[in-house]
Amino acid sequence: MEKKPLVSIIINCHNGEKFLSNCIQSILKQTFKNYEIIFFDNQSTDRSKEIIKNYKDRRIRYFFSKKFLKLYAARNKALKKCKGTYVCFCDT
Repeated sequence: MEKKPLVSIIINCHNGEKFLSNCIQSILKQTFKNYEIIFFDNQSTDRSKEIIKNYKDRRIRYFFSKKFLKLYAARNKALKKCKGTYVCFCDT
């Protein structure tokens, strides 16, 4: 059987609790399963961390930014955390 490549899905989030559950659910419902979710919390002050931590899926990796970053900088930081052959973005 051919092994499918790992896909890294980066979710950049700053106070995205309103849409976060829908975002995660849409990814988890995909038929392709060989992926990791890099959740990059860009200094959220809402319930984003609590929401993401409720998902007990080993493919979800949580990172918290030490300071607020512009989107391009946050994406670059998240890219460094990826292990996948392919990368895509799914911002909240």
